Amino acid sequence: MVALRVLLLTLAIASASASAPAPSPDAVALLAFKSVCSDRAAALGSWTESSDPCAAKWRGVTCQRPSSSSSLTSPLRVRRVVLEGLRLGGHAAALELLADLPVLSSLSLKNNTFTGALHAVDFSRLAPHLKLLYLSGNGFSGRFPESVLRLRHLRRLDLSGNHLAGPIPPEIGHCLRALLTLNIQRNSFVGFVPDSLDAMPMLAELNVSGNHLEGRIPNRLAAAFPASSFDGNPGLCGAPLARRCNEPQQIVYNDGGGEASNNGSMTTGRGNKIHDRWMVVMIMSAVGAAVASLVAAALCAVLLLKNRKPARRPRAGSTSGNSTVAREETVRFDGCCVEFDVATLMQGAAEMLGKGATATTYRVVMGGNVVDASDAGGVDEAHGEVVVVKRMRRRDGTSREDERRRRELAREMGTWRHANVVGLRAFYASTEELLLVFDYMPTGSLHSLLHENRGPARVPLGWQTRLKLAQDAAHGLAYLHGVSGGNLSHRHLTSSNILIDGSGNARVSDFALLQLLAPAPTGEALQKQDVHGFGVILLELLTGRQSTEGDGSADLPRWARTVVREERTCEVFDVELPRSKGAEDEMVALLQVALLCVADNPRERPRMAVVAKMIEDIRDRGSKRSNNKCSASPSQAGHSYESSPSVSEDTTRSTPASSS
Repeated sequence: MVALRVLLLTLAIASASASAPAPSPDAVALLAFKSVCSDRAAALGSWTESSDPCAAKWRGVTCQRPSSSSSLTSPLRVRRVVLEGLRLGGHAAALELLADLPVLSSLSLKNNTFTGALHAVDFSRLAPHLKLLYLSGNGFSGRFPESVLRLRHLRRLDLSGNHLAGPIPPEIGHCLRALLTLNIQRNSFVGFVPDSLDAMPMLAELNVSGNHLEGRIPNRLAAAFPASSFDGNPGLCGAPLARRCNEPQQIVYNDGGGEASNNGSMTTGRGNKIHDRWMVVMIMSAVGAAVASLVAAALCAVLLLKNRKPARRPRAGSTSGNSTVAREETVRFDGCCVEFDVATLMQGAAEMLGKGATATTYRVVMGGNVVDASDAGGVDEAHGEVVVVKRMRRRDGTSREDERRRRELAREMGTWRHANVVGLRAFYASTEELLLVFDYMPTGSLHSLLHENRGPARVPLGWQTRLKLAQDAAHGLAYLHGVSGGNLSHRHLTSSNILIDGSGNARVSDFALLQLLAPAPTGEALQKQDVHGFGVILLELLTGRQSTEGDGSADLPRWARTVVREERTCEVFDVELPRSKGAEDEMVALLQVALLCVADNPRERPRMAVVAKMIEDIRDRGSKRSNNKCSASPSQAGHSYESSPSVSEDTTRSTPASSS
């Protein structure tokens, strides 16, 4: 490959030797690239040996003086080469000639006809400056170009619409930490979506659709990106796709009996081998069981004829014998004690915590095994395990289909596992009621931490704690919006629904609880209502005020907008909060995020995944400032990282968050 490059460069220099030397040191590299390209449309006609690429404004070439040079007399150097849709062709090796442009920051060859193995091209010499690399819509083949992983300043990478194959490098997320856009759709990549993509702090656009990837989508990617980012990969599963992965094991007790059936699925290779090994034994056992059943049935018939009694009348509200919904059902999810059943629950000491429109909430101390629940704080060492039980009554006029839908939704809720979500551990369903068993959060709610016991004796809730709780809650809600496939919402998100566990982490509770009572329209509109509710919570964190003033004359968002519009921003912040320069900058940045969330037009509100990234960015910048003693303000964090399709230098930065 090096020999080919040297040969091409030598031929280009030899062809130019008869004329005057190019005035720009970059002209040789560009002319060498032109000499090995197929240019059927004569698109590069302005690239001549007798002219200067910067002075003559060669097509697709942009020049600039190096930023390190302060002299106005220093030569202009090629910064961008943008040759899109010009019917150019040639071998991938031609790209390596452009690596001789030492300060190149943007390269786009989109929608041309280049071919050849892209992994053989060495892009590493462009590492000091290259930020944008667009090679989509060509015929490049081979593996993912690993030399790209050495482009440490790369912001946007688009390799879509080629013939690349093989796995995505597992270390990609650790190497390209500055990446904003990764688009590799419509190729032939195989294997898993790398977990390292979760570690990319700036990633705002991801598209791996139309490949042959498989396995579960990493949780943070599922929460941050829509299903269209992963479509067209038959082997991928999990949120935000409708295709579910293997569900956690569920043990179901039907009709209140003690016999359990396993609803979990075993699809691993080991499970298949066990299935094959015991198939013959199972068939023989089934035959034997059938014979034994006939004998037992005959004996039972005789006993029934002798001791026949009138049948009991069915209870009101019970389902018919041919119903597909069991009268009583207890479902236990991963993380729940093995001995749990409704009898154990009913025998526990209960304390009513509250009664709302959807459910009555109890704190229940169950006997039995004491498990380690340090994260949730859910153990009472003296008595047993502490859980929260929400009791929902059956509504009049509920059909069998409504009951089936409600139980299916409860099963789905039991699979949601995230550090910032209150986990559903089990549920008991009957024809009259639904009992939901959740982790117990000992520290109470964000509402109580912010608003109760205000006065001289109160210990203020510090700013860094508030910012952390905001980030926790944002990550939890973004996960729930993603894992439900964008179809479910909270519909009543308040600071009372943000609970604090024993480790000081915020967790979202009661998500989709209203859908258990009655079906609701699904989609983005209701999730944008959640974003508004979260914006109100952010304003509570910033102002110390409750969401509605005591006289009900003005809501919190309207008041905050009025104060900011009148340039009295300093009056917004809670008197309990500190007034250091760094803290105030972070408060202003979070206020910008909050006002975006409570925009009157739902279309102007960002998605929760974007909100979570903005808050994370505010915390990261504050942490870097405290560690490095730098003065950069994070107040510009009110942006969404949504990218622009332009290949200008501005695409290396994020755009305003007003576009969701």
